[in-house]
Amino acid sequence: MPMNLVIQERRKKLGLTQEQVAEYLSVSIPAVSKWEKGTTSPDISLLAPLARLLKIDLNTLFCFHEDITQQEIGLLCKEIGKIVGTKGLEEGFAATEQKLHEYPHNESLMHVLTLQLDGLISMSDLTADEMRPYEEQILEWYHQLAESTDIKISNSANFMLASKYLRSGEYKKAQETLDLMPDRNDIADSMANKFWLQVEIDKHQGKSEKATEDLQRELHLALNKVQLLLYKMMNIELEWGELPTAKKIADKSAQMVTLFEMWKYSAFTAPLEIAFAEKDADKCISILKEMLGAMREPYHMDHTLLFNRIPAQETQPEQMIPVLLSAMEKEPLLQSSSEFQELITEYEQFKK
Repeated sequence: MPMNLVIQERRKKLGLTQEQVAEYLSVSIPAVSKWEKGTTSPDISLLAPLARLLKIDLNTLFCFHEDITQQEIGLLCKEIGKIVGTKGLEEGFAATEQKLHEYPHNESLMHVLTLQLDGLISMSDLTADEMRPYEEQILEWYHQLAESTDIKISNSANFMLASKYLRSGEYKKAQETLDLMPDRNDIADSMANKFWLQVEIDKHQGKSEKATEDLQRELHLALNKVQLLLYKMMNIELEWGELPTAKKIADKSAQMVTLFEMWKYSAFTAPLEIAFAEKDADKCISILKEMLGAMREPYHMDHTLLFNRIPAQETQPEQMIPVLLSAMEKEPLLQSSSEFQELITEYEQFKK
């Protein structure tokens, strides 16, 4: 955010008028107006008193902390992840608040860190009471992000808020939040046309590598969406008592993984749900063994035919093992199985 907007936003947030700022600094009102328009800048001798008046430091006034790259954001996320892993959530949240103080106007950083911490909370073994203060902070950040002028960030934040309200049974709030998001049909045409045109432009300008990468990313997103749709359809069929139909949908979901070279783990989520519906403990354990095996093998997208143009990303699927095992330990169907207990013992190292 440029200095002129920092001055304007801080002045308004503090409830100050341009006249009050001018009087405090012994300058004219038009001078303050020009600062906020960006046509001129304050004299160097006025910077320190201006920062004091606005209750910010000079780094914030000069926006020294605002220019942060996506690569730097990625490194900060890794840093926060390590802090949570070694020192716990309390230290992780404290470090995150410090980073957000250093980069107070960088919504991308807040967005990524909020999503990361939200995920880490869900993977923790905290009780509901222990989790509450962290959840409240996450909600506060999502509410801030929902006010972003970046539609991708605001939509993501509103989606997460609506999902949380839905899980907590606050259906009215969930609907109100959902109503703030644009309907897919309102933006689909313009976004789709822009995407296809960009691919064509890149292709004709000799940027075939970029065009192919963009197409592969779009395909990957589309396939993940199809998987989610199939999973939801299967669950509804199970709720209706239509087990044979649900099984056919689960089979389709599993076949997709092989056909489109997706992460092998995804092939087992729907069949596992079916096995629980059938109350078949042996089948559940058999599928769990395959899932756990898949989670120990990193998914290399760059080794596939359909996604080989997407740059390799470091993945750590093993981090999901304790989450899966903790969830399975709560399943009554498995608690009396000695084979399941042996499986828990085998993977005990991942729960530490």
